[in-house]
Amino acid sequence: MTLTDDHPAKGEGGADRQSNFELLRIIAMMLVVAGHFGSHSGFDFPANEFSFNRRWIEFFEIGGNISVNVLVLLSGYFRIQSQGPKTAKLIQLWLQLFFYSMGIYLTFVVAGKDPLSIGEIIRRALPVSFMQWWFASTYLVLTLFSPYLNRLLRSFSHRQYLGFLTLSFFCCSLMPTLTGQAFESNHLTWFIFLYALAGYIRLYGIRTRLSAGTLIGLSVICIFLTFSSVLLLETLSLRFAFLQNKIFYFYDIQRIPLLIISLLLFLGFSQLRMKTHRKLNQFAAAMFGVYLIHDHEYIRYYLWLDLFHNMDHAQDPLLFVRFVGEVLGVFFSCALIELVRIHLVENHYLPVVHRAATRIDQKMASLFHQGV
Repeated sequence: MTLTDDHPAKGEGGADRQSNFELLRIIAMMLVVAGHFGSHSGFDFPANEFSFNRRWIEFFEIGGNISVNVLVLLSGYFRIQSQGPKTAKLIQLWLQLFFYSMGIYLTFVVAGKDPLSIGEIIRRALPVSFMQWWFASTYLVLTLFSPYLNRLLRSFSHRQYLGFLTLSFFCCSLMPTLTGQAFESNHLTWFIFLYALAGYIRLYGIRTRLSAGTLIGLSVICIFLTFSSVLLLETLSLRFAFLQNKIFYFYDIQRIPLLIISLLLFLGFSQLRMKTHRKLNQFAAAMFGVYLIHDHEYIRYYLWLDLFHNMDHAQDPLLFVRFVGEVLGVFFSCALIELVRIHLVENHYLPVVHRAATRIDQKMASLFHQGV
């Protein structure tokens, strides 16, 4: 299952998915894996060390946060025009979460890596309630509310929509950037803002004379500028100790630099002209599975710590070679597993899911059409 579509090969409205956006989805997920290489490998570089390895790891840690924003923007862009509830999408998403939550746990039990317990079975059976994947849990809740959110957003006049986005930006991005405090926002409210922002782009468009290459190039420049803030804060932290916990301040998903980078990337790829590549689109359908597999709490520690022992190679002059090999290996291995799951498991129960969901949607449809 992808992050925007009901069917692996189709987009909203039944049209073939646009390969430019699918390519962006693939790049985004690869950046997520690259970011997790650094954040989950247990690297502990001394505060006064400014080695190439440290810089390499710090640079790619920004990728995961950019990708989170991009993936939510994609969802808002494609879903804003959806009519009524999408029960099939919710059921399909929950079953995918359940499959990997319970399946990976039982695999580790059979392998003797973890004991079997009733409490853990209950926890694995309710992956959203127990927030086993923060992004997936937040995304599912966003999906749950999206039909109502769509109706609200589309009811706005152009000016009202801009007012909503301005207020949301102030609360969710500007104030957190200026103060470092959440300002009554959280991951869900941030996702709603991004969803609404992409919805606005879909409904009203954004006028720009910049080409796709220029927009993407500007996003890369902004990435390096944001990375420069890490270098500056690291240097200053040697003299001002209170900055030691602020080194990655501008890497947070709600900070203005990350919002700008994500928006430039999204707009750049939206203007990229590509022919439809069915194989690429089918491969992109595996991206959510890549996230669920490699960032499962068991797999996460097993991969980066137990299997690869990355922490022991912090000073290895060829760490960047390990980085490239491991990131690509994990990315494509997880994608293959997910494609097999889609073919052997999901495709067999999807007809049943869609039949049941259609009946539910028909009974709920009146909620969306009363007074119309």
